[in-house]
Amino acid sequence: MSNKSKTELGIFIKSPTIEIIECCGIVGMDFAVIDMEHTPLSPRDLIPLVLASETRELKLIVRLPNLNEEYFKWCLDLGIKHLQVPHIETPVDVDKVINSSFFYPIGQRGLCRAVRAADYSNMNKKDYLDHSNSKVEVIFQIEGIQGFNNLNQILNHDGVNSIFIGPYDLSQSLGSPGDIWNTAIVDKMKKIIKDCNDQSISVGVFTDTIDGLKFWSNLNVDFIEYGSDMLLFSDALTNLKVIME
Repeated sequence: MSNKSKTELGIFIKSPTIEIIECCGIVGMDFAVIDMEHTPLSPRDLIPLVLASETRELKLIVRLPNLNEEYFKWCLDLGIKHLQVPHIETPVDVDKVINSSFFYPIGQRGLCRAVRAADYSNMNKKDYLDHSNSKVEVIFQIEGIQGFNNLNQILNHDGVNSIFIGPYDLSQSLGSPGDIWNTAIVDKMKKIIKDCNDQSISVGVFTDTIDGLKFWSNLNVDFIEYGSDMLLFSDALTNLKVIME
């Protein structure tokens, strides 16, 4: 069994609706992940979702599409504090993420005060600069064999405090696309989890089944990102149909 007191649970959000975000907060989900990587969500779509999450006191994570600097600026300037960055493969990728996520002296994040995160210039400039760096959390996503092979360098890089393992892309990089319960995939995920635990680095995984929830929550993961809002909705409709048959 897990030695950790609680594995946090959240879901991916593929449909940008205020109501779904509010429901996640109402039922007490630990967090929700807005997915900009595998959906056509735009920065403009994020604004009502951010407002809804704040109203319902729901931790909101945004998974960016890639390492392009503008995505970091768009999200952080909106006041989003938790970013998840896909396809981290080398220490150079980590450098890019940190440089785009934090102000000097940690990084070189683009600086503008006429943004929501700074109350549209109404926040004291010194307060904004002093506190912004401490409030931003970055989750680095390991989901390929190159990232796995460079894991030790990535985990020992300054600023890496949280890792997420993407099993589907990992399975593809190992030549078994979609076979996420393949022994080779599971063993590599377990190795990442162990290395993170050994270095007191937060680690999370993705799963899309109830059996997966049970399996990974017993293996010392800090958080699980489950399926998606659309998967849960589809499952519920399928179960309703089965009841009526």
